[in-house]
Amino acid sequence: MKIRLFLILFFYIINLSAQDKLVLFFDFNQDIINEKSQHDFCTWLEHSKNKEILKIQGFCDSVDSNSYNKELSSRRVTTVLALLEFNKVNLSKKLELDSLGEDFKQLKNQSENRKVIVYYQDKVSVKQKREGKNVVFEKTSEKEIPLNETKNVISLAEKVNKAKVGDLIKLENLNFYFNSEKIIIESEPILSDLLQVLKMNPQLKIYIHGHICCNDNQNDVKLSYRRSKFVFDYLIRNGISTSRLGHKGFGSSRPIYVLPEKNEAERIANRRVEILVVKK
Repeated sequence: MKIRLFLILFFYIINLSAQDKLVLFFDFNQDIINEKSQHDFCTWLEHSKNKEILKIQGFCDSVDSNSYNKELSSRRVTTVLALLEFNKVNLSKKLELDSLGEDFKQLKNQSENRKVIVYYQDKVSVKQKREGKNVVFEKTSEKEIPLNETKNVISLAEKVNKAKVGDLIKLENLNFYFNSEKIIIESEPILSDLLQVLKMNPQLKIYIHGHICCNDNQNDVKLSYRRSKFVFDYLIRNGISTSRLGHKGFGSSRPIYVLPEKNEAERIANRRVEILVVKK
């Protein structure tokens, strides 16, 4: 009995030590991660391919009522979960979401209490195979995409074929890292699709429109401009004539959802790239 209890405790400790964590911070009374944490998230995201999220915990400072802080920490957890889903990070089937509010040992520096902690581990199975004296760890298989997620999705080529001059077409799933014009790896096929559409339709001319979220200053168009230019430059490098292309950044002046957005889903919808059909 003692041996069994020891083994359970041993493997529990091993499991804990296999976990790592990402800490993301928020400004006072905000449910969007702050600028430094946006950078930290982007850096972490570049190496997240084989990570699996186990738990997301939300925290608040002790300002305001306990009930409000519970609700705010819950919104922070929801925001981070949406970011992970949006960037296609692997989520455990037993993912835990925990909103503690202010109900934890508060640190003296209040800014350190406004956070979300993401617990994760490498996607290595606990199951081991023994081959003589060697222990082999087996990686779990990548999560398959359910077929129903791809049903009824109209391809970019079909959208262009159906479009009229003056129509706007959103480049679905063309996603960028936070505060950057660099696209995530999973979005590279979207640019390839756009390139092929232009090659198959030599008369087609388009303007590339960049949009951002979360910024009340409609005159701040720098990031949206860089994102539209990133797409523009990619097409030029791959043989599309500049006479067929144009690009412009609109900042947050043309949101799908009114600013300030109510949640991360609305923020994701607002930060996008669209193409305007100029000639067919």
